[in-house]
Amino acid sequence: MKIIIVGLGQTGTLLAERTAAEGHDTVVIDSDGERLESVTNLYNVSGVCGSGASKAILLQAGAATADVIIAVSPVDEINLMACMVAKNCGTRYTVARIHRPELSGDGDYFSRTFQIDCITNPKLDTAQEMFRQINIPGKVKADAYFSDVATIIRINMDQNIIPGGSMSLREIKNYFDTDMLVATVSREGKLYIPGGDFAIKTGDVVGIIAADTAIPQIIMKLGLTHKSARKVVLVGGGTVAYYLGKKLLESRRSVTILDNDRKRCAQLAQLLPEAQISHADGVDADVLLEEGMKKADACVSLTGNDDANLVISLFAWSCGVESVITRVNATAYEKLLNKVNMDITISPAVISADRVMSFVKNVTVHNAKGNDIQCLYQLAGGKAEAIEFIAYDNCKKLGIAFKQQEFKLKKDILVAMLIRQGEVIIPDGNSCIQSGDRIVVISKKGHGLNTLNDIFAL
Repeated sequence: MKIIIVGLGQTGTLLAERTAAEGHDTVVIDSDGERLESVTNLYNVSGVCGSGASKAILLQAGAATADVIIAVSPVDEINLMACMVAKNCGTRYTVARIHRPELSGDGDYFSRTFQIDCITNPKLDTAQEMFRQINIPGKVKADAYFSDVATIIRINMDQNIIPGGSMSLREIKNYFDTDMLVATVSREGKLYIPGGDFAIKTGDVVGIIAADTAIPQIIMKLGLTHKSARKVVLVGGGTVAYYLGKKLLESRRSVTILDNDRKRCAQLAQLLPEAQISHADGVDADVLLEEGMKKADACVSLTGNDDANLVISLFAWSCGVESVITRVNATAYEKLLNKVNMDITISPAVISADRVMSFVKNVTVHNAKGNDIQCLYQLAGGKAEAIEFIAYDNCKKLGIAFKQQEFKLKKDILVAMLIRQGEVIIPDGNSCIQSGDRIVVISKKGHGLNTLNDIFAL
């Protein structure tokens, strides 16, 4: 497919990398010539320097024959304008990123009036991911969510779990004493999609998929307490803090928001009257202590500065806060936090790119039955993908037991879960796919899975 990307911030650059890696003919647009040159030198993409809202620039980028335009510039209005103009030029599908709450609520209007096919709100999506993570104890990272009934959690397999240094997958399942499946294993920088004879070793980082109802049992076996975070401190009062604070208040949590902008504090006080809003420097340790950091159940660092977020999270961790969540964009910070066993990091750029790539994959191969992909997540630092497909009656392997020879998957692909009418099924050899099932598939990066039928070997 021919794809145009407008805006080369963190999300746009990540999308340029991923669309090029999947073989799409990608053209990037940005008004910053140096940034444009940097991205075109790094990835197999071409570039046009200028405004993505300009008809002339869009035509130069190939909007007359493009399949998809993805507008992810920092300005919502430019993203909307770029999509509208590109559609008028002949581009088939349009994707616009919108940040501001007052505009994101008009998604249906924009879709109907201006024929924008997909509107993403990464700040709202980021808040949703953080809200879900707050409900899980620190040291356990929730990496993916499926149909509101299942989750992939990331666990470091230390000596307390594997005292002998090695355990089979069956022994791991017996240890946790619940229905679950090891979906990914990261070991010394390498990713493995484990088969039946794979052995887990001390120090491995594993991704475990299980029904949400089974997560408390897994957490209990890790020696952690599964309790709801009642007092939550948000440091940084931007749009993500507003969305997250609103969700926390709706779930009857105590919310404190700190921000160093007095005007923004006044706005938040009007928007979230039930929250405690403080005009304060969240990087100051004395201020954080005064605001009750030691009594907090969860701390989320949400400033726009990775350095500040790192300092805030490290201080909250030193205060014994059970759940510490860090908003980051630079992967180097994730590695640093991991060294102190505090790696609950969430990147808005990655979340946004995942949402957009779900849309791109669905329009790459037309399915008259509907969208194959319900959601997509990157795992293990981008080395793997978790995709939730829906099985239509055009699936090639309906009704065939997994143990049958004709049910053969491509290498490094795992069917990790079936979700049937809201019921979670960890598959075994006797399982089979039925029409209407939701299928969670784990694959190594590079398979380019666009439909459920793509997982099967010829």
